[in-house]
Amino acid sequence: MSQLEDENPLLTSTFASIQSDIGSGFIDDASSTGSGGRELFDKKSWELNYKEAAIYLQEGENNLKFDTHPKNQDALPAYILVHNFWFYVMDLCAAILIMTLALFEHPAVLVFQLEESIHASLELFGLTIIAIGLGLKMRWLGPKQFMLHKRTCIKAIVLIVMYCESITVLARQESHFRVTRALRPFFLIDCHYCGGVRRVYRQIFQSLPPILDMMVLLFYFLLIFSILGFYIFTGVEDDTYFRTIQDSFINLFVLMTTANFPDVMMPAYNKSRWASIYFITFLILELYFMMNLLLAVVYDTFTGIEKEKFKAMLLHQRVAASHAFKLLCSRRHPGKVSFTHFKGLLRHYRPRYSKRDVCLAFKTLNTNTTGLLTLQEFHNIYDVTNLKWKSKKDHSYWYETLPYPLEKPFKALNWFVTWRIFDYVVYGVIALNGIVFAGKTVAYRNHDEELEKDLAAVYWYDWVFVIFYMAEVFLKIVGLGVRKYLSSGWNLFDFVVTVTAVVGILCEEFDQNFYYIVILRPLRLLRLFKIKKRYRDVMGTLYVLIPRMSSVGVTLIIIYYFYAIIGMECFGGVKLKNCCKNSSVEDFYSNSSQFKMYFYLNNFDNIINSYVTLFELTVINNWHVIMRGIAEVTTVWSQMYFILFYLSSMVVVTIIIAFILEAFLFRMQYGQTNNLQDIDSDNTIEVESQLSADELEIFYPSRINRPDLAQTMLLQQLQRGGAITYRGSRPRTKADLSKTMYADEVKEWIMLQDQEQRHELQQFLVRQMSRGNLNQSLPSSSVLAQEVSDLGTEATFDVSRELRTQTLPDAVTLTRTGNR
Repeated sequence: MSQLEDENPLLTSTFASIQSDIGSGFIDDASSTGSGGRELFDKKSWELNYKEAAIYLQEGENNLKFDTHPKNQDALPAYILVHNFWFYVMDLCAAILIMTLALFEHPAVLVFQLEESIHASLELFGLTIIAIGLGLKMRWLGPKQFMLHKRTCIKAIVLIVMYCESITVLARQESHFRVTRALRPFFLIDCHYCGGVRRVYRQIFQSLPPILDMMVLLFYFLLIFSILGFYIFTGVEDDTYFRTIQDSFINLFVLMTTANFPDVMMPAYNKSRWASIYFITFLILELYFMMNLLLAVVYDTFTGIEKEKFKAMLLHQRVAASHAFKLLCSRRHPGKVSFTHFKGLLRHYRPRYSKRDVCLAFKTLNTNTTGLLTLQEFHNIYDVTNLKWKSKKDHSYWYETLPYPLEKPFKALNWFVTWRIFDYVVYGVIALNGIVFAGKTVAYRNHDEELEKDLAAVYWYDWVFVIFYMAEVFLKIVGLGVRKYLSSGWNLFDFVVTVTAVVGILCEEFDQNFYYIVILRPLRLLRLFKIKKRYRDVMGTLYVLIPRMSSVGVTLIIIYYFYAIIGMECFGGVKLKNCCKNSSVEDFYSNSSQFKMYFYLNNFDNIINSYVTLFELTVINNWHVIMRGIAEVTTVWSQMYFILFYLSSMVVVTIIIAFILEAFLFRMQYGQTNNLQDIDSDNTIEVESQLSADELEIFYPSRINRPDLAQTMLLQQLQRGGAITYRGSRPRTKADLSKTMYADEVKEWIMLQDQEQRHELQQFLVRQMSRGNLNQSLPSSSVLAQEVSDLGTEATFDVSRELRTQTLPDAVTLTRTGNR
């Protein structure tokens, strides 16, 4: 294995120009080995290559465009500083701080209210942190590219507006109308840790065209029925729903949400029973047909977007890997990556990887066992570097190390706790516990005066159930081992609930105030869902969706924040108690002893009240009462705010429904395609690899004579066993499932990408030849183009950087990196 000082870079970083021979693009060995200064310079150049290659891989992993890549060595420190864990955390905290200021600013929550000088200073502090990040980004992008990057440009504009307003508040020592505060969530969306939120918003915007088409059709029929209802029912006595076209439209819109049904129908129905035909026809057309058709269209669009997103991400990562691969190819091994340079890459890309993990990752990638990685092998770097490696002995049972025959009883116990009959017995006891608990609850309802006393009492059968659960946990821990027991989500759930039940029942013996802890015991009934495959699929889908649903949850919080700020600025402080005299919603806002509906609590006086009010609007029931109450106090045009919020929330909720449907059906289709009886059994990807003493000597020749402590222990294990088998594992993601589901299409996508890249490279080289830029000693353009077309997939490099810079040396070098 060649050492770093003996290898010169074949393709150098954009941060350093070390190619002295423009005609050939190579660095002569003699020029590098004859001078210690030259060797040091080559090491620094390789170190820059490693850093840039790691940046390319990170850009591929985070789905970042390559046009945000640093262009020179001077820009590299700014890029590394911003793409740092601590800066990520600081940027996230600054964004959360700025959004949280809504609690302290006017109109503030009373217990959190601060003076203008304090919250304005905090806002300036958070904005300054964000401004530092933008300034560093401009440093590596350059002003022109900075302005062309849409999200960054919008962020800069919002930042300037926020700066001006916070300085104004600080100078005047008084808050003013600041509806622009609704734009604060943009800082959170742009954070590194909110990439999933950005993808959700991107999917929403991509799904908007078909949604808008369906909404136009929906509102078209709504308008037709509004006009028709106005002409039919405007003369009906006591019918206040169709007095004007505006009233007719608003009330039918509310009817479409079913919030005012059958109230809106009853006056007309009282005059003529035939009036019901109008409302039934409207609801069948708008609610049951158009709304469900909207869901179908959104689902179809969403599944298409998911597939296109997977395709784009897959190809983007391949391009990123190709960029990184080029920077790791050397003059000694053209078109290949040695272990030395792979180790240098992971030092920056996976800094927490141990030496053992680096060796195992390299061996796993190097499927042809040549000791050099090809581009085709290197494309799998994302999958392999996410594996967590453990010795295969760590996956064995703890009692296997015991001498014979001591392991026999534990082996029998392992068989017993994994026996299916044992599971059925546990399920039966859990079901019996649920029946007893339900029976006790029913009995309590018949003796309300003794409810608290009965709940606090501990009976003998409570102890029996708790002891049984403790015994089950103990037997499984001994039979499986602590590591294997806790590796199962269901076992972890059982353990937590059992410990809670034990603590609760002990507390009851000494203090009855802790009786409520025992009510957590029925949570074990969730284990009964594991019996039926359909229930397991549902729970499995829920488990898979939880990480992705967190992004959807943040998306909803941001939408709420946007509308909450607008609502606070427009409707904050309005008096709703005992308002709306002589209107249809008067009783809802009355505070008299006869009518107390408490709807006046649904206001926008602060951020917390606004969130509660918006959630009530999302739930739909009686949402029109809140809308009409605000309209009575302010203006009828305020109803547009509520209609727009309903439409926005309806779009997001529809996307969420499509999201859940797509995830569930995808899992079902995946199981059917791969003939899996239990999808949950296929949730982990595992890879095995061995490490021998000879391989350790090859990978670390400089340390084999003076090994460190970890390597000494490894050598001792190798001497005893000859080779150590390691198992790498990682959760199977949806991208992995998609690769299996779309295996044939993935091959076609990759083939088309390779053909496109070969064509671009060929055209680029032909253009360089025709301009006379290449050395005359090189082959003619036709011969060179033929050589490029003969290159295999492993020499198919993306040439976007070469096409941008139009530089000669990289182009010449590209023609010499492939294998014929």
